[in-house]
Amino acid sequence: MRSRFGRRKLNGLINLYKPTGMSSAQAVSRVKRILDEKTVGHMGTLDPMAEGVLVIGVGKSARLFDYICGRKKTYLAKFKFGQTTDTLDALGTVTETTKDIPSVDAVLHAMQSLIGDSEQIPPAYSAKHVNGKRAYETARNGGTVELKPVRITVYGAELVCQPKTDETVFEITCSAGTYIRSICRDVAKMCGSLGTLTYLRRTRSGMFDVKESISLEALEIKKHSALILPENVLDMPRYDVPDEFYDDLLHGRKIECDMNGDFKVYGNGTFFGVGCSSDGILKIKTYLKD
Repeated sequence: MRSRFGRRKLNGLINLYKPTGMSSAQAVSRVKRILDEKTVGHMGTLDPMAEGVLVIGVGKSARLFDYICGRKKTYLAKFKFGQTTDTLDALGTVTETTKDIPSVDAVLHAMQSLIGDSEQIPPAYSAKHVNGKRAYETARNGGTVELKPVRITVYGAELVCQPKTDETVFEITCSAGTYIRSICRDVAKMCGSLGTLTYLRRTRSGMFDVKESISLEALEIKKHSALILPENVLDMPRYDVPDEFYDDLLHGRKIECDMNGDFKVYGNGTFFGVGCSSDGILKIKTYLKD
């Protein structure tokens, strides 16, 4: 669809490969500039030090945050033992060191104990809101940050390699909202040591795989052709409104529907958005049609 000025409206998602050293907000700004689009947002932040999959919503697809952000994530992470930093990663300032380096068996045992549901205290340098401010803003200004534990799930953790005696690399699959920096901190603590996350790569976010991601440089070339249709990323049933009710769908009139849960709504073969059945009546929860 085109606007009244003739410019094509953009609507879709980008499986972006965010480079290390760039914040998620900076990545969003780059995408805005490349696509010349104002409505752009990421579907789950990725730390500046980290690289890998950052899902970006463009146009109406930016409304899909709640459907995409909460999916499982997979990371490749390197833990370095013997020191910790204020940010719990390699970008921070070293605050404490120790000569107690755990064995790989001890690290494995500690890592395995975290598999399942648990409560995790987020890092002080995080995007969590505390008293109306981002936690990292308070921490950077020298303030004290007290973050409440959050419920997380670690679905799996496999040892990939041990590059050095004080380093281990894990592949970790976890729930949204899990901080790998905190896992590193907690594993080290259980082993009587200190730990710092020195490398992090998100290899999967929901259905978005790093093998299919696109760099900012490639996006400069492909531009809107890199967009993935929103209907192709929603793992939910499809509901086709009967043809005789298509006009009612267009004008928001009541249509009887007895589907359960959330589903993709189509009318005359066109994707309208995410719907549900409310008291037997079709309700469009998230409108995505151009």
